[in-house]
Amino acid sequence: MSEADFAWLTEHSVEIHRQYAGKWIAVYDGRVIAFADTATEVARLADEQCPQGGYLLEAVERETDTLYACLCLA
Repeated sequence: MSEADFAWLTEHSVEIHRQYAGKWIAVYDGRVIAFADTATEVARLADEQCPQGGYLLEAVERETDTLYACLCLA
């Protein structure tokens, strides 16, 4: 996980929540590279976009604009 990606998530939390509430997202290099309903599915999609790993998986809660870090693949 890149500290820059975590900072990007924090800075863009409102728009991320607006677009992806209730979804899992994968972030790499300051952008969402995949989203899906489950962590397993978003990881599969992210692996296709970023086979070298290093992306950040996040669950975007439905009810709040809080993002919870779940898993970092290096």
